[in-house]
Amino acid sequence: MASRRSWQAGGRASTPQTPQTPTTPIPQGDVVRNVAAGRSLEDKYQLAVSNVPRQVDFTTIRLAFEKVLRPRQGPNQYRPIHFTLQLDPPDPKRQNDKNRGTGVIYLNDERFAKSLAARVNEYPIKIGDYEILFQKQDGSLSRALQTPYRRPAISREALQRKKKNQEALGHEVRVLAVQFGVEGRDRRSFCVEWEGDYNPHAANTLNLVQSQENKPNAYLKFNEGREGENPRSLQIEISGHSQPDVYRITIPMEQIRDLENGWVDGVPFIMMRLSHAPSFETKPQFATLTGDPKKDFKGSWQRLSSLEPAHERVVGFASRGLRLVITSDKTHLDNFIKMSLFVRLPRLEISSHADIARGDQFSRRRLDEVLNMTLNFPWAIRFQCDALLRNCLLLPREILELKGEIGRLVSIGTRFAEEVLKHFVKLVAHVYKNRETVLDCLRRAETECNDQGVSFAEYTPKLGKIPSRRVLVTPTSYQLSGPEDEQSNRVIRLFGPDFEECFIRVAFGDEGGALYRLDWEVDNSKFLAKRVGTILNEGLQIAGRHFDFLAYSGSGLRQHSMWFVSPFKHPTFGEVNAHTIRVGLGNFSKVINCPARYGARISQAFSSTDPSVELKPEQIEVIDDVKAETRLQYGDTEELKPRELVWTDGHGTISTDLADEIWSKLCEIRPKRSKYREETEEEVRPKAYQIRLGGYKGVVSVDYRLKGRLIQLRPSMDKFDAPHSLGIEISEAFNRPGPVYLNRPLIMLLDTLGVKHSAFVKLQDDAIETAQGALSHPDSSAALMDLYDLGKAFGLPILLRQLAKYGLQDLHSRDPFFRKLLSSSLYHVKRELKYHARIPGKQLHSTLDWIVWLTRVFLVPGSWMVVGVADVHDVVEDGEIFACIHEQGKPPKYLEGPILICRSPTVHPGDVQLVNAIGKPKPGSPYDIENLANTVVFSVKGKRPLPSCLGGGDLDGDVYYLITNPDLYPTKYEIPAAYEPAERHTLDRDSTIKDIVDFVIEYMTHDTLGLIGVNHLRLADQRPEGVLDKDCLRYAQLYSDAVDYPKTGKPVKIDGMPKPTDIPDWYCPESADPNNGDYYESIRALGVLFRAIQLGDPDPGPTEQPVNQEDFIRGALQEKVFGILSNSGVPYPGPNFFHQLFARFSFKLKYQCATYSLAQSANSRLNEEEVIVGTILGKTTAANESRKRGILIERLKEQSENLVKEIKGKIVGDHTLTPEEQLARSWTCLDVAWEVARENKFGKNSFSLVALTSVLDALQKIDTTERD
Repeated sequence: MASRRSWQAGGRASTPQTPQTPTTPIPQGDVVRNVAAGRSLEDKYQLAVSNVPRQVDFTTIRLAFEKVLRPRQGPNQYRPIHFTLQLDPPDPKRQNDKNRGTGVIYLNDERFAKSLAARVNEYPIKIGDYEILFQKQDGSLSRALQTPYRRPAISREALQRKKKNQEALGHEVRVLAVQFGVEGRDRRSFCVEWEGDYNPHAANTLNLVQSQENKPNAYLKFNEGREGENPRSLQIEISGHSQPDVYRITIPMEQIRDLENGWVDGVPFIMMRLSHAPSFETKPQFATLTGDPKKDFKGSWQRLSSLEPAHERVVGFASRGLRLVITSDKTHLDNFIKMSLFVRLPRLEISSHADIARGDQFSRRRLDEVLNMTLNFPWAIRFQCDALLRNCLLLPREILELKGEIGRLVSIGTRFAEEVLKHFVKLVAHVYKNRETVLDCLRRAETECNDQGVSFAEYTPKLGKIPSRRVLVTPTSYQLSGPEDEQSNRVIRLFGPDFEECFIRVAFGDEGGALYRLDWEVDNSKFLAKRVGTILNEGLQIAGRHFDFLAYSGSGLRQHSMWFVSPFKHPTFGEVNAHTIRVGLGNFSKVINCPARYGARISQAFSSTDPSVELKPEQIEVIDDVKAETRLQYGDTEELKPRELVWTDGHGTISTDLADEIWSKLCEIRPKRSKYREETEEEVRPKAYQIRLGGYKGVVSVDYRLKGRLIQLRPSMDKFDAPHSLGIEISEAFNRPGPVYLNRPLIMLLDTLGVKHSAFVKLQDDAIETAQGALSHPDSSAALMDLYDLGKAFGLPILLRQLAKYGLQDLHSRDPFFRKLLSSSLYHVKRELKYHARIPGKQLHSTLDWIVWLTRVFLVPGSWMVVGVADVHDVVEDGEIFACIHEQGKPPKYLEGPILICRSPTVHPGDVQLVNAIGKPKPGSPYDIENLANTVVFSVKGKRPLPSCLGGGDLDGDVYYLITNPDLYPTKYEIPAAYEPAERHTLDRDSTIKDIVDFVIEYMTHDTLGLIGVNHLRLADQRPEGVLDKDCLRYAQLYSDAVDYPKTGKPVKIDGMPKPTDIPDWYCPESADPNNGDYYESIRALGVLFRAIQLGDPDPGPTEQPVNQEDFIRGALQEKVFGILSNSGVPYPGPNFFHQLFARFSFKLKYQCATYSLAQSANSRLNEEEVIVGTILGKTTAANESRKRGILIERLKEQSENLVKEIKGKIVGDHTLTPEEQLARSWTCLDVAWEVARENKFGKNSFSLVALTSVLDALQKIDTTERD
């Protein structure tokens, strides 16, 4: 019988520890006689044991081992294997545990180990749901001794379930007509805008397509897809002998919001309301086949924007209402009903459609009428009107009917009208549910804006921010959103706030906003060349204004997001368009023959930055790089090739005076950065900045020897010539260390290099214990939220710490809303650990961070993430680093001794290295005078720069992990990778913008970075040598090339690479069952960690002895507040302003809840708890949705922070007010919050939270003043 069982690879190669005494006596009999034979346990052959159930007694565990290893009956090949088992004692903190889940099994010699391997391959040792795992103590299991992994063991139940699925979903439903259209507001009528008639005898359907002989057939079927790769879907295939091509409509099941069934003249129909348009595909019906499935079916389908020219006219406006007329044969409808129940589609309701009509809602004439109606409006208003149309919210005739009302709003003020319409865009989606007319809804939006009591007549630009409007281009439509504040860049700031609306962000994505993914069956290349290429080359029309492709930022390219500009006339710069802007950036002659590199250099000017200070030419010096020629061995070759290496790649220096001036400027732009000045006498100022200065980019660190306003740059920082741009733009200020999070690639790498599973398990256990302990005390909750970057926009961690001080600690456990916040936080942490192996908690520093962010797992205490700089004082020796960690409110900490150092991503086994930190510098030495806090200083000596050994790092902004936990130190280290510079795609002429466009399209089609990373990880999970496997090493090389693809223009092809055949359980998406037979139980550390977490429910359930928040806070604070205000004679302000402020807060909160929902459909909204915590609890169905959710969460946090900052500023009033006056305003606002809570208005809980934090902040200021 073939071996099916895998052994755990990559055990830690360390000296075996002395076995700990088990909790129960060692069993007697044969097991003891092995010890009595004169050999101590230390002399015997040892295997580490893991995944042992912790709450099971030793006797039960021993019997389970004996049942497999010492069976009482069986053939000769199953003769007894004598063993001694010892388990590690339990963690004292875990009262119910009887062991630690790990231990050691002792065997006589290696022959018995091989016998054990064969035995457990066929008969795993299982105790309940736990399968015992084994690994050698030296971490070097040979290929002969182990199999890479156990293929999915399809149990009888799983086989029966699969067979049942196939039988249940194996039916086809004959479709007579496919009708796309729009419903009436009362949902009693359906207007067909396009119909395909697929039955020559369909006399009872609306035949909008001219009748013809030999019409094609159409069938609806269910496609299970493959979990984690292709989502389950409904597919309608259309084919016939009279047409050369087959067409397919694919509807992912999660996009079906409502499902209805009805009859018209005895013919049944199925009505579907979709959150997004379906996808349309085609392939030749009579293609020549070779007999090789890989060649015949790979990319056999081509993506389309529409099914035919008549469909193209309406597809962007009428694709979310789908009506299928099916055969009157009752069997087909019955089969559909059974299949829909089986896959848990929305409940099939009875349709209320009484009127089916031919449509002409989106004729060219009607669309032109809408455009002409808005031409006299300011463009900001036209944009909102276009959003109503393109986002499928209103019909053209409905927009035309609002002309008078919109004109009246514009007469009040453009800014006011824009805010009303922006609010209306979110409200109108719920007109049917609210049973109101469109006009009533618009007037309600105006009323809610008026209730805010804040004039929008004038817009005050925010320093460092721009109001960004966005267009999402999907295969079928344009989706418009905004404006929303986001960080600005050098180019847009140059032209001033009056021309900001001439710039828009245009993103290209699939329906729903997810990035286009590589699909084995569907080829997107021709489709993208047409859909995306046409827009990039010819521009696009938005609200009657033409926009042209301008450029992209580095991170924007990864997200398929570009900047477009509409030509305008500037009072200083004259006629401005995309070409003049690019020409004005500088001289790109150094890279002009490489389109990708040319585009990358232009993108440098579009990076999100903060302005700081302007310099004079004499305040900028260019100094030499530290570089030397060395010889490196590339890949598998033994030949050493010469190569010049740069030790200061991307690093310059700056004077102390200039660094402090920059920080002061940043604190003006972002006051949050200067908050420490109010709390302590001394703040931790940045000693390094990531900058853009003209055509230079990189990191500058403080050099105390430089005097005055001086910056020193190096040739390695020079990317293009822009001598007239003298402003320093700040990408990042490194004033604090970041936390270190292990991620999936790093865990897999350390697992292969000998780190024990128990080290990872302990970290995860600690993370879960910390998260669960957060429910017990406010301080623990605050620590959890600080650790995982939750609730910070609403000041929740600070508020929780203040509760006990003012006698409010019971709110934490007895207020139902607070319990929901904490439960949502706990669910977020556990979900990120289990399904995505990450705990968010840091800002994204590079374009690769999104990929690594999707794989982070848990925090490593006592470790830090800091930016790398060069040793300009020539103090640090080869193999050494200097690092000083200085956190606010703590003394500086100088790292000393062995330190594990790496950077993300870690793909090659040599990407982690052990270095020596030199510790506290001697008095009077350079790093005693200036400790460069929160950086890691690398030596400029040796044969090779250390950053280049760590995944090809450099010093232009890369951040490095400094890990001080010895349990995570490998037992062996590999030689760092050395790859030859990737070949560039160059031209024999100067590149043009057309060449950049061609590269962008090719990049969107062939970007394989994510796929390479996933294949590398899954292959390492299945191969005995883990990441040391030769194919994994080849993937590491390809990964390096794919990272450089945006700069080289050379796509990385993986067609000839081996691909993982099966899916490990840790790669299971959130919506799937890892035990359904599609996944195998990974025995690597990732699998053990995945299975150890049980999610539970985000709803905390009923609260025991709940308190009324208003009564409780009044009882604890009212007397103190009244006493302070009475003694100071400060009057209470009236409540009217704060009622208006609540209205403003409420409608902005509604906007966020609707905008950042994962589903982003009209009926999908976030709840208050999600917004406050800063998470999205909705489940994802595929990896590309995880990335989408991460982007939405980051935007949600940013917008929430802006909203809370604005509202708190209005609550406390002008900064000249005394703390007592601020307290009076805050208490009145809290009174208003309780009043609206009694009326159960939306936003009541979050608004009371903001008001309560304002009250406690004011009390703290008063207490501090009294102490002083």
